[in-house]
Amino acid sequence: MLRTWRLVMLMAGAVALWGFQPAAAPASFTFFAIGDTQINLAKWGAAGTEATIAAMNTLPGKPFPLGGVVDEPRGVLIAGDLVDDTAEPKNWAFYKTLFHPRGNAKLRFPVFEGAGNHDISTGAKFGDWSYIQTELIARNRERAAPVWVDANGYHYSWDWDQTHIVCLNIFPGREWRQVYDRDAPWNDPKAAIDFLKSDLAARVGTSGRPVIVYWHYGLRGWGLEKWWLPEDLARLKATLAPYNIALLLHGHEHRYERYTWEGYDVVMAPSPQFDPDRAKGEQEGRPKGFLVTRIGNGMLEMANWTPQGWDDPWKKSLAKR
Repeated sequence: MLRTWRLVMLMAGAVALWGFQPAAAPASFTFFAIGDTQINLAKWGAAGTEATIAAMNTLPGKPFPLGGVVDEPRGVLIAGDLVDDTAEPKNWAFYKTLFHPRGNAKLRFPVFEGAGNHDISTGAKFGDWSYIQTELIARNRERAAPVWVDANGYHYSWDWDQTHIVCLNIFPGREWRQVYDRDAPWNDPKAAIDFLKSDLAARVGTSGRPVIVYWHYGLRGWGLEKWWLPEDLARLKATLAPYNIALLLHGHEHRYERYTWEGYDVVMAPSPQFDPDRAKGEQEGRPKGFLVTRIGNGMLEMANWTPQGWDDPWKKSLAKR
């Protein structure tokens, strides 16, 4: 079936729809998620990440802990920190051999990635763009599903059946924030909260459809205390309040955790590898894990895959609270 390139400018918020129109999809779907691929070839390599990719590629068809088998994922969400060091372009070049918006890489599934703090030069001024952010904008034109983008083509959203998904890159803020009590104009969310507000109003409205939102920084502990201001959190809470938020997803802390924030279910996506501990003589990284999420029959089901076995399988209704 031929795919037709579509670029539709929409009046609400001057948002564009980019992507290839796919064939009709079934009413249930699966996706995987990770955070913090954080490629640094010189410092710790990517052997663990490549092993995790191999596990992703071969998992479909195997038993899922909540019943049935794991279906082919429609895509893989990556919640920021794609590379560790932007000063070495080889890291980004290698990342692109592993992950591609249409699955044309070592990972055979399409990725829906966003930037994290490591993907931005800490020497940048407010308003600057790193070369990785610029390339992410270009990659948004290649996404495997039609995506709505902000005026820069940076923040984006899409629909998988009745579920609406929004990628907000670093964090859903409006202006740069200090980091560790030091000025950090590079820590620029590029008005992500404004895109979220306009996107949800235009794409979801009063439909009650389930929504998944993801970005990089966390909402508890270290991820919360060092990277947010109270007004950011208040604005986020108010923006989400009218909608059926099924899941908030983030990375940043390199491990799996599930918790709640303001009554919302939040999951921290793990990084795909344990970095080698040189002090212990370790030379290669080891695979860590990834999230597997299945949506269908009014339910969200999730489990964390690890090399040792499935961790923390859980499920919830997608009915609006």
